[in-house]
Amino acid sequence: MRDDGLSLKKVQTLNWLLLAAMSLAGLLFFSGQVAKSIFIGGLIVTVSFRFLQRDLTKLLTGPLTAVKGRFFIKYYARFAVVAVVLFYLIHNRAVDTTAMLVGLSTVLVSIIVTTAGEAKKIYLSTKEAS
Repeated sequence: MRDDGLSLKKVQTLNWLLLAAMSLAGLLFFSGQVAKSIFIGGLIVTVSFRFLQRDLTKLLTGPLTAVKGRFFIKYYARFAVVAVVLFYLIHNRAVDTTAMLVGLSTVLVSIIVTTAGEAKKIYLSTKEAS
């Protein structure tokens, strides 16, 4: 049986590669502002995802009742900070909104691609076994 941490590492690695590729594509096909906006959106969601991973790991390894309240406080605090940062960036027109939304989708795309790859491996291994 494989370690679940391996899949999470795949998601993180793919996320950084995807963010770099999308930022480069934004620079090559659009403008520096689009590339910057994609990168900022991707950086925000990647940092938030990393903190969520850390907090969930602490939650799931310890006694549930002791850390559950702290987890939810941190979760909503992180959500509020991300919302304020996004509001500030959009309100001050520091980023291209559409490009930043593309950057914000990098973690989701990384999770989907990694999950699809793992599902394909499982499907092929069960198909070969039968």
